[in-house]
Amino acid sequence: TVSDMDRSIRFYRDLLGCEVSDPVQANGPFFEEIVGVPGCEIDVAFARLPGHVIELLCYRAPVGRTSTLRACDPGFMHVCIKVADVDKVVALVRSAGFKALGRVLKAEGGPVDGLKVVYVRDPDLNLIEISELA
Repeated sequence: TVSDMDRSIRFYRDLLGCEVSDPVQANGPFFEEIVGVPGCEIDVAFARLPGHVIELLCYRAPVGRTSTLRACDPGFMHVCIKVADVDKVVALVRSAGFKALGRVLKAEGGPVDGLKVVYVRDPDLNLIEISELA
């Protein structure tokens, strides 16, 4: 769920390289029952990556709230995007004014030996794991 669809489309398309659909509107009893939110009015867009789709939802109604879930809290979720060059993606994210949560780390040994990984936040603070397999 995002607060500004245009801003989120730019983030996922321009920075993360997703193919993003034009938003469509969803409302009425069918959608109210699916999401469990009476009176909802939602703009929906799809950010596509090979084999995956991230659904971007921007609620026009009811007025949204900010989530306070942390990565360690039950119910919290994140998306992992595998890229060819994690350092290049992090540079793009930073140049657009977004921050990585830490530095890019490289696993040494174990089941993910050579994996380079960092977490970043999208415009609505959703956690995105950016990883590069060796």
